[in-house]
Amino acid sequence: MTHHRLVRLVLEVVKYAFLTLFGAIMLAPLLFALYTSLQDPADYLTLVRPNRLTLANYKFVITHAPIAKWYFNTAFVTACTILGAVTVNTMAGYALSRIKFPGRQFIFLVVLAILMVPFQAYLIPLYLIVARLGWLNSYQALIVPFIFNPFLVFFMRQSYETLPQELEDAAAVDGAGRITTFLRIAVPLSLTAITTQAVLSGTWTWNAFMVPVTMTTDRDYYVLTVGLNSLQSQYYTLPTVQMAGVVLLTIPVIVMFVAFQRFIVPSLATTGLR
Repeated sequence: MTHHRLVRLVLEVVKYAFLTLFGAIMLAPLLFALYTSLQDPADYLTLVRPNRLTLANYKFVITHAPIAKWYFNTAFVTACTILGAVTVNTMAGYALSRIKFPGRQFIFLVVLAILMVPFQAYLIPLYLIVARLGWLNSYQALIVPFIFNPFLVFFMRQSYETLPQELEDAAAVDGAGRITTFLRIAVPLSLTAITTQAVLSGTWTWNAFMVPVTMTTDRDYYVLTVGLNSLQSQYYTLPTVQMAGVVLLTIPVIVMFVAFQRFIVPSLATTGLR
């Protein structure tokens, strides 16, 4: 084996060892939550034989909380938010990238400026607006605040910046208008970015806590994060039950990411490159 090949082999071993260690560190909290959720409360923080593991904590959560209703609320809010976000942010990104209109650069700078403002800074004004509209304890309060996202607008704008202008020029020569060009040229060529946007928007909405807990006090409108937090306050002495709730909240996000990860990584890697 040549010296060059030996060096490459050592580098490969080091790289995969580092990635394995990093992956184990990332998985550790989830594995801990899964293991704890299968334990009897009396066995908390102890190692037990597999035959002592039980699904009683999941049964407890399902029995003592309207988990099906919370799942429906979360799924409905997430689906509506994804639909609205994909529509609004994709169109906004395309407009900022391809349509030359007065104030375009200023609007883009405003979008970038919003990215620098912590969400907590405008949570109270957002609450006051929602309350003035009479949307408290409603699905509108859980959906509308998540539709526009400055990062996703920036993300889609940068994605459209990578598309060759010649494609749209050719469509214009063939008589296609702006809307036709957007729907038949831009959208099909940006499906990877749109899918990534949908996954990111869905994940953020599914895991959201600040807005739902601020906008809802009626248990009928609780999403999973708020509902499971209410369980925590009721059953704080049963950490195994809390971990069962964490697993129920996390599983759909993991499934969604695994299903669409082949779209996410290439899109994030190439956004902004020409």
